[in-house]
Amino acid sequence: MDDSALCVAIIGAGLSGLALALALHQQGINTSVYEARDAPLDIGGGLMLTPNGLKVLEKLGIYQFLNTQGYNFDRIYFQDGDSGRILETIEYGGLKRYGIRALRTYRRTVLKELLAKTHEEGIPIHFGRKFTQIVSETDDNVTWEFADGTTETASLLIGADGIHSTVRRYLAPGVEPTFGSMAAIVAAIPTAQLELPKADLDDLNNASNANPLPGGIVVPKVGAFVIAPQTFSGDEVMITVQRAMSEATHGHWTDLDADKEALKALFRQNADRFPPMVQNAVRDTPHANLKIWPFYHIPRLNRWTSAQAPGGCGRVAILGDSAHALPPSAGQGVNQAFEDAYTFALVLGRLFLNSSIQKPTNDQLQKTLYSWQLFRQARVDRVLDLNRQMDLRRMPGAPDKDITAMDSAFDWPFKIDFDAGVTECMESADVTL
Repeated sequence: MDDSALCVAIIGAGLSGLALALALHQQGINTSVYEARDAPLDIGGGLMLTPNGLKVLEKLGIYQFLNTQGYNFDRIYFQDGDSGRILETIEYGGLKRYGIRALRTYRRTVLKELLAKTHEEGIPIHFGRKFTQIVSETDDNVTWEFADGTTETASLLIGADGIHSTVRRYLAPGVEPTFGSMAAIVAAIPTAQLELPKADLDDLNNASNANPLPGGIVVPKVGAFVIAPQTFSGDEVMITVQRAMSEATHGHWTDLDADKEALKALFRQNADRFPPMVQNAVRDTPHANLKIWPFYHIPRLNRWTSAQAPGGCGRVAILGDSAHALPPSAGQGVNQAFEDAYTFALVLGRLFLNSSIQKPTNDQLQKTLYSWQLFRQARVDRVLDLNRQMDLRRMPGAPDKDITAMDSAFDWPFKIDFDAGVTECMESADVTL
């Protein structure tokens, strides 16, 4: 490795890893991606892409394609299951308010397009290279080892290897994902199965519909079913219900997911208390379209870099789910990961390529990365508050006094100014550029 050139290695070719690779490439930073599997992991499921995440994808050059692949919408609704009254409308996108509409699509669609763009830009992706351990760090670089015994060296190594991150074990030994005693059961069905009024089909997101979608149908003291279109035409929807789960289920998700009849029974629980649309939705759920997603999170970490790890010099960092896995309640997990990737690249670009500093010292790098971490952690903390509010609306028995209005609750994440945020990081780090 040429010590004079900044070279960043990324562990993990998932959504956040590929987004980071593209963002670093835009900054003119040499980047390589290493993935343990022989191909990108497609775990299935859908993604709720909100204005903050979509603006990153727009800057990375893939939004225009995705816009034609998923369901575009502006609002989500919470509707009383007994009376049909709209309890709450939340602005989740919109050209006037946020400059971009929200988008619901398949995870595999986004992953495929990120991968294609990465190949198009000539960014090397090495499949079948399983990271195992850090060998050494200096103030200038990091060397690590793969499962086959080979080693590589780079200026920085970034763990974007998900909630069960192997890289995280180096900088935060003993930290493991914590089960949130809750899981989402989801099923994909044709929209026709809902048997909506014909007038609703012209624009599923219209507030005047009998059952506007995406929407959460709420029955007090019972819970809620969330129904969201996820194709461009809206001809398929994802139905989601959250269930409280005992600690005994922790570690047995494969067994639970495999027993589709038991899962279907849990999915349909109390559906007879809901209006016909929900009963129609759960009536016929093919086993192949039924999944359970447990809620896990990562305990708050002191550092997202190896600056305080034994023998560490801060040349290893983590982001996305590796650093702060979030439950999906507010639809911000992947969107925050995209924010991480894009702002991390901007910070490195400002420090190494767009400053008067000929070669930043490791101390300057560590101050900058810690300032970036604090900026990102503050946003993650606020997302956790949004998650709590969304959970209160979906789970049975939530006290009314704990539920606060959310008419403008998503303004702060959706109206992010990336350049201003990065400027804040640099000023806070007190690194002269």
